Amino acid sequence: MKYILFSLLSLFSVSLWAHPHSFVDLKTKALVNDKTLTGFQMDWTLDEIASSTLIYELQASDRPDKTKSTILNEMIETAKEEHYFSYLYNQKNDLIKFTDKPEDYAFEIKNNRIIFTVKFYLEKPQQLGELPTVLMTYEPTYYMGMEYNSEKELAMTDPNCQIQLIQPKVDNSLKQYASGLDKDQTPEDGSLGRHFAQKVSMTCK
Repeated sequence: MKYILFSLLSLFSVSLWAHPHSFVDLKTKALVNDKTLTGFQMDWTLDEIASSTLIYELQASDRPDKTKSTILNEMIETAKEEHYFSYLYNQKNDLIKFTDKPEDYAFEIKNNRIIFTVKFYLEKPQQLGELPTVLMTYEPTYYMGMEYNSEKELAMTDPNCQIQLIQPKVDNSLKQYASGLDKDQTPEDGSLGRHFAQKVSMTCK
């Protein structure tokens, strides 16, 4: 998806200043059974500008089904290459890997916005406990901002566990630095997006 968004943004004649330049609304369901986390189901809703360009491409196509399939394949390949833009840390703060075999991926158009859905799994399921397991979803360069509008966008399949949204604490100097980057600049910090990323905390008692 990042490749598609970068391509779309390069078409704009309006000069874009400040990172991020594109926005994705997040919605996540943690797949938990008997206090064991096995994966996530995510919805990524593209902003109206990126969505409108893709919608136009679909509407202008002589073979819309093939065009939709091509777009979907590009999205899922980018998602896999970028580790689903997600970073999971267990109770020991170890980084947990995901498989490269996502399921149930698709996209739809709703309210003139593209909604991409994907389900992906942990290489090794993790037992949740009282110490939090933490998920962060972000694009490292912060070219693309990815965030939850509220805690209502989070859910778990195990009613005996809790999920919480934690907002980042970003100092003003870093905010000013990000706001000064134009769309052609690469931040010196290759993980700039991490500083602005929300945390999803998951616990079970």
